[in-house]
Amino acid sequence: MKTIKIFTLALVAIFGFTACEGDRGPQGPPGPDGTNGYIGTTTEFTIDFPLNNEFIYVFADDGIEVFESDAVLVYRSEESLSDPSGPIKVWKQLPQTIYFNNGTELAYNFDHTFNDVRLFVEGTADFNAIDPNIYFNNQHFRVVVVPSDFAKDPKIDLSTFESLQKAAKQNGRSLKKLNLSNK
Repeated sequence: MKTIKIFTLALVAIFGFTACEGDRGPQGPPGPDGTNGYIGTTTEFTIDFPLNNEFIYVFADDGIEVFESDAVLVYRSEESLSDPSGPIKVWKQLPQTIYFNNGTELAYNFDHTFNDVRLFVEGTADFNAIDPNIYFNNQHFRVVVVPSDFAKDPKIDLSTFESLQKAAKQNGRSLKKLNLSNK
């Protein structure tokens, strides 16, 4: 008998709680529309590293808005492939380390905030003994800013810019590209 009372009380409680529903509140304002399907911004520039081996690129200088949660990726091109339509740059994601025969190394690296990207060269090599025309002057970089929700998808390969473009296209999006003159 006690079990029947407990069972009945449990059924009443279950039906009582599921039936509790109030009026819907007012609908909130609509969110902002997307910007032509863009999911990120890409900018390219060519620099000569100054004597302190540090270059700072400021997003606001080119009207790029970066949020604290965005992912910032940096690529460096050190070679081009021949193609009938014109040369095709090969991009490698930073950090990028170059190893010399004498056991020393030079690394291109970066850090960033939502305001800027700092590109720098570090390593064990004697920078004064390295040919500046190969490793410091006329260096081509590409900075890509994407929302972190897109960048954290484990199925997306961020190691090359081409794979990032392909993933964006598969999601019906594109990366906005800014062409900048030399800084």
